[in-house]
Amino acid sequence: MKNKIAIILTLQFIITVFAFSGCGESTASSNSSKLTYCAYYEDAICDIIKRYNKYCTKHYDESYQIEIVEFESQEEMKLKMSTEIMAGEGPDIFSLSQKLPFEKLTDSKTIADVNELISEFSYDIGIDNCDSKIMDAGVIDGKRYFIPLFYSPDVFITTEETLNKYNLTSSEFSFKALSEKLSKNKKEYSLFGSADDNIAFFYSFLDQYIDFNSGNTEFNSDKFSEDLDSIYSLIKNDTTDENVYYFLYDNIINGASILYKEMPAFSSIVRTYSYLKYLGSTPVFVNNYNMDDDSISASIDVGIAVNDNCKNKEKLLPFIKYCLSCDVQKNMSEERMYLPVNSDAMEKCIDSIDEVIDFEDLIVSDKEKAIVETTESAAIRDYKYIINNITKCNLYSFNYLSDTYFNSSVISDIVDKYLNGDISNEKFIRQLTAATEIYLKE
Repeated sequence: MKNKIAIILTLQFIITVFAFSGCGESTASSNSSKLTYCAYYEDAICDIIKRYNKYCTKHYDESYQIEIVEFESQEEMKLKMSTEIMAGEGPDIFSLSQKLPFEKLTDSKTIADVNELISEFSYDIGIDNCDSKIMDAGVIDGKRYFIPLFYSPDVFITTEETLNKYNLTSSEFSFKALSEKLSKNKKEYSLFGSADDNIAFFYSFLDQYIDFNSGNTEFNSDKFSEDLDSIYSLIKNDTTDENVYYFLYDNIINGASILYKEMPAFSSIVRTYSYLKYLGSTPVFVNNYNMDDDSISASIDVGIAVNDNCKNKEKLLPFIKYCLSCDVQKNMSEERMYLPVNSDAMEKCIDSIDEVIDFEDLIVSDKEKAIVETTESAAIRDYKYIINNITKCNLYSFNYLSDTYFNSSVISDIVDKYLNGDISNEKFIRQLTAATEIYLKE
């Protein structure tokens, strides 16, 4: 049965590729000496490339600049990239936000091992200056296929007062306990205040039970089956109005949102903490669901990979080095609200918090100013603890999990049927296991 499904999936892919292989422009550069990157909107990588191209005019030459090949839509870009990748071509630089089967591309040697490039060209890209726990997320079987650039700890913000409404505390928090408490509570509530966050939360739960490196899953474990009930209940019982996004500190009085996913930058975290404290609440961090209850995970918000078929490989490493440099990391972190992987940039972001946060609209007295300053120190302390105690890092951003190739093209129909109540837990687990194993091993 598995072989039949695999053949059908393969045929569908081939038919789609050949049907659309004539549409869109080539991903190759109009200048054969330049590297290429594909985009259908101006993402973070485009932003870095535009800065890098200006940098090249001063430090290299124009041949080191990168050409952005633009497309009208994500679907058009994906189809053209897939076609050319199968032909041993494609763009020179990939973004982890692009909807491509990266797990399969590493198996097919489409993605280059950056460690090999470093050795071949004797070029230091500055990895030793970066957080090794985060950078290791891009290493598979000893090969550095992916380069994380910015990341987020997988934590939510809530308050002790919100949790107390359900007889919980942050020290005793678990999603299973929360699910049990809410199932007995007749009050309306919003888990996140966003249907998209609910789905991302569910996909992040599933992701804990897949090892993309080994190709193994643990969907048949007792723990997965037990926790599946709790996670399902949290999502299905959520009374969120999909047209309203609840910010925790805007609804602290009625507790409309139990958990809030803040942007990861220190400045945004500190500001949210300060507001919560100013409103008389006790802000706390709660870890995202983890298969290992005590672990703290993170996920990559922006990351890149490079094409092993690139004809100008010597030009890839200078770009990667630029991406990982302290100044670029610090500036992008402040402008786009990411956490940098560069350790020096991280320290500078923390040191400059007072410069990037304007509390003038909040502080009206010396007493309130003291509250804010105390809270700022507490927020930095607590957030640094989380960052320093991250035990693992996932390759894909929490906010875009539903858009990854695997989640959107391989298991999305199964997930939708399950969340809509069309299939039982047992059938969901069987179908999820079969589809995942076929994708990873066939």
